[in-house]
Amino acid sequence: MNIRFVPASLDITFEEVLSSNRSIFRNEYDTLSEYENDDIKEWIKKLKAKGQLEDTDRILLTLLVELHKKVDKIEAILKDEESNLLKLQHSSKIVGINFDYIKTNNYNFLEDTLYYARILLPVFPKREMPLYLYGISNDTAKIHLISQKNLEDWNALVTAKEREKIRELKGVKS
Repeated sequence: MNIRFVPASLDITFEEVLSSNRSIFRNEYDTLSEYENDDIKEWIKKLKAKGQLEDTDRILLTLLVELHKKVDKIEAILKDEESNLLKLQHSSKIVGINFDYIKTNNYNFLEDTLYYARILLPVFPKREMPLYLYGISNDTAKIHLISQKNLEDWNALVTAKEREKIRELKGVKS
């Protein structure tokens, strides 16, 4: 099978899904997939429903919410509170992406094996994106399960990387 990849440099952590860890991975997947539903955003949704945010600049509001999240993270670090993320066995660098597959620089995957993974997305807001992958070969995996919002962000990232590659190729030929 010949898969076309767009060059990318992303961090990924992952671990094989077994019967012993299936439910804890699913819990984290569900929690991270609902990143839109934190306390601040719920409060903002309620204000919107009441019509109290009609004159508010959406971009400034989003930036303010993200700034609040960063302050919360700094506060957690200062209080020496642990991260809520599970420690996954493997980490690697993604070197190629497309809409359905990823390619890593290491030989980590077992064929026909299900993995739970998190990819650090370089989009705003920067976050860990949870997903499930199937090993296709030792360095390639197919995206198996991803939330709708994360899929939209992933597809936007792939599209942006493709455009970047096209511009790069046009620059070389000009």
